[in-house]
Amino acid sequence: MRKIQMYLLPITFFCIIFGGLVIHAMTVDRKQSEMENRPLETANLSPSSQEIFSGVWSKQVESYISDQFPARDTWMRNYVHFQRAIGKTYLNDKYAVDDTSGWIISKPAPAKSDEELAAFANDLRKLSEGLAEKDIPFRFYSLPAKATYSREPSPSYMPDDAGIANNERLYKLVTAAGVDNIRLYDEMKTDFSAEQYFFKTDHHWTMLGAYTGYEALIKTMSERLGEAIQPIPYKEDNAYCLPNKFAGSWNKILYMTVDNHDQICYNEPPSFATQFTIYDGTIEGGITAPYEAVYGRAKKMSPDTVVNYADAYSRDFAELTIVNENYDSDKHIVVIKDSYFNAIQFHVASHFKKLTILDLRYLEKDIIPYLQNLHPDYVVLAYNDRNLKLMPE
Repeated sequence: MRKIQMYLLPITFFCIIFGGLVIHAMTVDRKQSEMENRPLETANLSPSSQEIFSGVWSKQVESYISDQFPARDTWMRNYVHFQRAIGKTYLNDKYAVDDTSGWIISKPAPAKSDEELAAFANDLRKLSEGLAEKDIPFRFYSLPAKATYSREPSPSYMPDDAGIANNERLYKLVTAAGVDNIRLYDEMKTDFSAEQYFFKTDHHWTMLGAYTGYEALIKTMSERLGEAIQPIPYKEDNAYCLPNKFAGSWNKILYMTVDNHDQICYNEPPSFATQFTIYDGTIEGGITAPYEAVYGRAKKMSPDTVVNYADAYSRDFAELTIVNENYDSDKHIVVIKDSYFNAIQFHVASHFKKLTILDLRYLEKDIIPYLQNLHPDYVVLAYNDRNLKLMPE
């Protein structure tokens, strides 16, 4: 009996380890984490000698076991529940949650270094000067991000977020560098409402917030172009929401543990479905796509389907060319954007004969020569004010 007891613990430990390895081997590896929105480590079965002796392979194995652990999402979801149960302020060291409202607040951002801000300002200067060589005007738009302007409800003992201060410092540096730039918040702040303009569980703005930003963007662009372009009015007849449950980006990182009432909503004229010819890439490439396949794919989904921001509005294309049959201005506009622009890309396109939309995260081009060869009438860089790099992350 004592011998059995002596070997019981090591045998049990061995069975757990061996059983876990068997289950791990039988589980099909996933390439992408839907919840974390990132690629997962895959098995490197043929490491080089350099990878082995440098320690790179051991780190790959460690990441692989962590990323491909059986039922990983279930374990991670339970871990988030555990953190909430013990009263941890920032879940996964990222977000605070107000259970009453279902509102998610990001952890305060620290002040950016002078070097990082100056590097971004210098990149914008080079871009502006490169376009000026071909007499192409350029303007940088800083769009208000949720993480910057939605700070409540937040624990009173936590430090202040440095987002606004970072943005103000960058504005001074960019202006001093001679780059035409607009902080869109300054054009929106009269009636600015974080509660209405941002999703509770996602880092993007809602349709109302995006629409208000679009109105401010078109107003300032109209002034810059010297053309009387009027934004499309926000009409209740064009407004509607979907019944689908929303998978907010921050809620996904918390494994959808936050109950909320976020809804995907739209405000678009019926003419949007017919007035555009849309090219996935360039016109010369010849690959066209229908409006409903590019914008608002969630409208065609079952009401039981959980949808995310990309489903609701538009996924990120490396390059999208929109030709408009019913335009106010015969200009060709190029917009370099991040995902904040996705909700309003066709609202902006409705005013111009041609709109080219570029996403530098996916466009493998030397950007200044490429823009010069497009021969646009105007180039806009529109990033949310947490993106402080020309190549956004």
